Amino acid sequence: MKFDFLGGIMQTKRPFTGHGWVLLILFVALLLDGVLSLVLGQWIMTARFSGIPELTLITLLMIVIFLPDEPYIVLYAVGFGLLFDMVYTGIIGINALIWPLIVYIAMQLRQFIPKSPLFVGALVVISVTIFCIADDLMNEFIGFGTTNFATLVSVHMGPSLLVNLVGFAIVYLPLSRLLINLKRS
Repeated sequence: MKFDFLGGIMQTKRPFTGHGWVLLILFVALLLDGVLSLVLGQWIMTARFSGIPELTLITLLMIVIFLPDEPYIVLYAVGFGLLFDMVYTGIIGINALIWPLIVYIAMQLRQFIPKSPLFVGALVVISVTIFCIADDLMNEFIGFGTTNFATLVSVHMGPSLLVNLVGFAIVYLPLSRLLINLKRS
């Protein structure tokens, strides 16, 4: 314990030790991304409506907001982005590049974002929008696909925002409580 100059006891801040729990939460989110895509794919991924669930990205963003003491979150974003690319997309590097950039930006803005569902939801909307645009640009850059902006917005970005807002509404309360309890322990 440390003492301040007035003779009182100053509390020292304990370092965050729940890194294993954070990895487990991210792994479960990664698995749920795949399960949701498989189970709900016939309804959320059609030729006219392509809503891609980004539960792992939402989980990364919530960890940034609710666990500010997690120093390895950008590295986790790289690792889980790479794992997501290898398992689900087949194009290695896109999520491994975009997710850490979004997480880093969220880390820089974290002090201005209240921990309420409205503001965290706004962060999710902005992040999923950035992700959709960056994903499309990267796919065009490597020659994997070309779309015009109207198609990107109407077929991919709009449905993805809808799917991810519904997903966020479902996971916000349990995940925020879990992360708050993890921060306390």
